[in-house]
Amino acid sequence: MKLKFVNNQNLLLTVTLIIFTVILVGNSSSKNTDDFFDPADDSLSYVSLATSISENSSFIRQEFLGENAVETVRTPGYPFIIALFSFGSLKNIIFIQNILHVISAFLLFKLIENSLKFKYSYIVFLLYLFNPLLIALSQLLLTENISIFLINLLIYSLFKKRLIFTSVFIVGILPIIRPAYLILLIGIILFNKLFFRNISRSKRIIIIFLMLLPTSVWTLRNYSLTNQVVFSSITGMNLLEETASGVMSIKEDIQNGESFNNIANIEYEEKRKWSQILRNEVNLGDVSRVISQAPGQNPHLVASEYQSYAIKIILQNPIETFLLVSRAFIYNSLEPGDQIYNSVLELQNNNFLNYSVTILNLLFVTSAMAFFVKEIKNKNFLNNKLIFYILLFAPLLLLATPSGRFGIPLLSTLIYSGADYFRTSKNLN
Repeated sequence: MKLKFVNNQNLLLTVTLIIFTVILVGNSSSKNTDDFFDPADDSLSYVSLATSISENSSFIRQEFLGENAVETVRTPGYPFIIALFSFGSLKNIIFIQNILHVISAFLLFKLIENSLKFKYSYIVFLLYLFNPLLIALSQLLLTENISIFLINLLIYSLFKKRLIFTSVFIVGILPIIRPAYLILLIGIILFNKLFFRNISRSKRIIIIFLMLLPTSVWTLRNYSLTNQVVFSSITGMNLLEETASGVMSIKEDIQNGESFNNIANIEYEEKRKWSQILRNEVNLGDVSRVISQAPGQNPHLVASEYQSYAIKIILQNPIETFLLVSRAFIYNSLEPGDQIYNSVLELQNNNFLNYSVTILNLLFVTSAMAFFVKEIKNKNFLNNKLIFYILLFAPLLLLATPSGRFGIPLLSTLIYSGADYFRTSKNLN
């Protein structure tokens, strides 16, 4: 009788996955290619680079072909995926991403199935599978979908099954797909003994070498073309255009005696104004000021100066920086991402859905924080799940425009950690 019950559980899970996949792929197939481009136009750069890879065997955006241009903002992972697997139609990439979302949900279920009773695991699995932001991101040509899949697979490989080769491979390629995960790579290397326990020192040295290999190769490529040690120029650019601009926006609001709500709410135009001001203040030497206004062609020429000046602004304004970081933590953790899923899924502004997603995010964050606090109280300060969460979150804390889109990759880590909290307590027994 017990075996039959287990089979019924597996059947329910399988049927759910199949039905959802058919519906999602069917919905994607009914859309036009233009529907797969994000409102911020990030998709255009990925497709432009993928086109250059396919048609010109070069990693230069189409608009800069024939010019003395070097692409150092985007890393090659996602454009190469588009070039290799689109097979003449961008819809094929979207179909793959639809399937990756379904697999991500299945991996999450496998992560928590031993921590919660089946009915709770299945409910959480459904909430993840039907998360409107995750669905929307699977229908956009952005790096988030594949990054989320790889993070879920990494958690499963690293914490659940101890699949060393798979873990090393994912940690190594994640920064090549999305530069923000360079922090994760560096952190796992620094805490290699924590994440790769019961492995000899000599084997851990090999693991570190393999994890560093992809980013090292890309950095060497950039150095050979620019004579600068740079992995991605986007870091320096974002520090000025996001972090420093946000800090100065907050400082201005404080000096003007604005209310706390106005201080916390950094308007786009306000940040854009300070971005322009700070760009003009950067000392570029002999570099053309035109490049600093639109550094798409050779961003490496201004990125280091941007970064140096941004760090100066940040260090000079610790209180404003603290407010920016606190705001980023809250927004990235709780914001539902309704700007994206309302647009992609063609939903009217649904306050009930938005509030529901926000409340669920709060629940997942609270349960994970309860687990982390419990581990700290038990003097387990170097809990590997806590360190993993911090490494994922760290790059997001410097964003002046945080959103659910940037915070959603954290969701599986929060759910997995929260499930561990209930497993080690009597709350659901």
